[in-house]
Amino acid sequence: MEVSNDIKRKFDIINALSKVERPTLSYLHHETNIPESTLKRQLAALRACFGMRIMFVREADGNRGAVGYYILADWGIIDRDEFFKFYIKSMV
Repeated sequence: MEVSNDIKRKFDIINALSKVERPTLSYLHHETNIPESTLKRQLAALRACFGMRIMFVREADGNRGAVGYYILADWGIIDRDEFFKFYIKSMV
């Protein structure tokens, strides 16, 4: 099954979000090779299109735009186990 570049990006981000406990924007960029500005748009799309709850947590004493990390709190309409089966088989 061929997957569009847009979906591949989204799936790569989901995979990266699920790998570590506190993924930063820099970590997501390093793991996916997606520019940080595009990552922010894609994260918003994952929230809107798939109903995922992806929260940004600012580090202590963080100001707006400061350093923080993401939490994948709810997978929305995506079944986590089925996602990994598909991702491992088709995306890597």
